[in-house]
Amino acid sequence: MKSQSLFAKYELPLFLLLTYALSWWSAPLMGGPIIPHGPFLAAVIVLAWTAGRQGLGEFWRRVIHWRVPVIWYLAGPLVILSYHAASFVLTLLSSAELVSPPVMSLGIFFQLLFLGGQWEEPGWSGYLLPRMQERFGNHPNGLLIAALATGVFRSIWHLPLFLYGHIPWFDVFIFSFAFQLLIAWVFYRSGGSVPAVMLLHFVSNLMGSFTSPMFRGADHTLYTTLFMSVATLFSLALIWRSQFKSERTVTRERAAT
Repeated sequence: MKSQSLFAKYELPLFLLLTYALSWWSAPLMGGPIIPHGPFLAAVIVLAWTAGRQGLGEFWRRVIHWRVPVIWYLAGPLVILSYHAASFVLTLLSSAELVSPPVMSLGIFFQLLFLGGQWEEPGWSGYLLPRMQERFGNHPNGLLIAALATGVFRSIWHLPLFLYGHIPWFDVFIFSFAFQLLIAWVFYRSGGSVPAVMLLHFVSNLMGSFTSPMFRGADHTLYTTLFMSVATLFSLALIWRSQFKSERTVTRERAAT
């Protein structure tokens, strides 16, 4: 019991330590790639240590919470398709050369299906984001702060990919936060559905692989910068429209008005 209470006291640091350890061990061996299942495994281990069967049951119910309005399965993918389409048009308008049409092999599809970034989400969205909500829940902008705090740890998680040259700096330090805000928006509005967030992340991975061969060199960098910029503008629009205020805060503001 004493060890369990000790683990519970340092639950979040333990989760983060395990997440990075379980995800990063492959980076020096494989030249950068990290294990996407690390946050998921870390959440299961930490909850088994600190909350037992009850905590694992609550976590699992969130992970399989798929019965939500269809709009929340469509909203995230539609946003992703929209900012890729806008970036494609803008890149062509800048006189970039299209060297290859978008392609997707069956092998890459199944690789992303089983080893893609969507397997991060049970850890980030199913475990960490709700913990951040609990921590900042009494703040008027608690949902936004919770999303941004989760974005910090998600951003750090991607550092090996940046250090080994697999992703650009703005992917880690800007797009990770924009993507986290989009994920949090779908998660909050769907009533805490991890499957809806996983689908969003899977579509994002698919689009990245699908569009990657279209441009080369500076044109590819331009396209990547554009779609990340459009995604960031969308996330800023969500903040501006107060999409991250809790229902309790909205009710309180209406009463005051």
